[in-house]
Amino acid sequence: MATEMPSTPGRLAHIHLGVDGGAERFFVRLSRALAKRGVRQIAFIRPNRPWRDELAEHCDVRELKFSRSHIKRHFVRWHISREIRKFGARATLGWMSPASKWLPKPGPDMRTFLRLGDFPDGFHTYGNVEDLIGNTPEIVRQAVEMGWPADRAHMISNFVDPLPTDLQPVDRSAFDTPQDATILIALGRFVERKRFDLLIRALSKLPESVHAWLIGDGDLMDDMKALAADLGVGNRTHFLGWQRDPAPFLKAADILVCPADAEPLGNVVLEGWNAGLPVVATASPGPSWLIEHGKTGLLSPCADVDGLGASITRIINSPHMTTDLTTNAGAFLRESYSEEGVCAAYARLVGLS
Repeated sequence: MATEMPSTPGRLAHIHLGVDGGAERFFVRLSRALAKRGVRQIAFIRPNRPWRDELAEHCDVRELKFSRSHIKRHFVRWHISREIRKFGARATLGWMSPASKWLPKPGPDMRTFLRLGDFPDGFHTYGNVEDLIGNTPEIVRQAVEMGWPADRAHMISNFVDPLPTDLQPVDRSAFDTPQDATILIALGRFVERKRFDLLIRALSKLPESVHAWLIGDGDLMDDMKALAADLGVGNRTHFLGWQRDPAPFLKAADILVCPADAEPLGNVVLEGWNAGLPVVATASPGPSWLIEHGKTGLLSPCADVDGLGASITRIINSPHMTTDLTTNAGAFLRESYSEEGVCAAYARLVGLS
């Protein structure tokens, strides 16, 4: 039997049940950044996650089947707690609400945190959660309004990795896109709240030289393809699937569009800024918090096709505006969403320093 290691402040356990998306990319990014700062980590994830090998480069990865059976759930949670104790971590960070079921019991030698990148829908599985971490003020505000203690709710936002200076854009022609087209790029799951339909409807009112790249996957993809065909823009709407590394696609695009009705943060906004793109977004909670309209991006009302199209047109018709928006956004990103600042905030809160 393995000997239990002494508890060490510089060790952290993660529980992450996600599949693939912005939250998963940030999970890998944060754990890598903490590892660079000497934090040893263990992570419990579902089998066959596409980011498993990338995570394993700097983190001890344990793949588990998280059973829905009430009896088996207790056994799995006991197993996780036992492995965390062996590893020597004194803090466990769960990622999103599904992870709350598997957190070990908090106590003198174990602090438990749940990191939310979306609005909470209740606390019925949060029995072992001591503190919540939201990545926007609105997430924290809603949690407190729903009854979560304000002194145990904290806001720490995300950061993005600077793009390599030698990063090469993808070849537009490989995706049936003219070299001289204006490319709108949007990323996310094909679900209702992301409102890819709004972008497709706006595209139908824009010049033939404007194309849209939609990166992602989900239940509504076939519906979006049908909508593009019905509106006569099937040849200008390109469905590129989910991309493990969207950076080369961002580098090849011209405008980042975030058309969502309900976007808690909008990692895509940060990624667009990071790639040097002007950003157009609807005024859902996250983008409204991130973007200063007219300075770091353009905002239009949610569900407003004409408003979204007008913002896109303003940027297309004004190279000077593009320069101003990207310059201001780049400075804001470096100042407010640095790796150093976000890692320091996690280290202070979780007790890693």
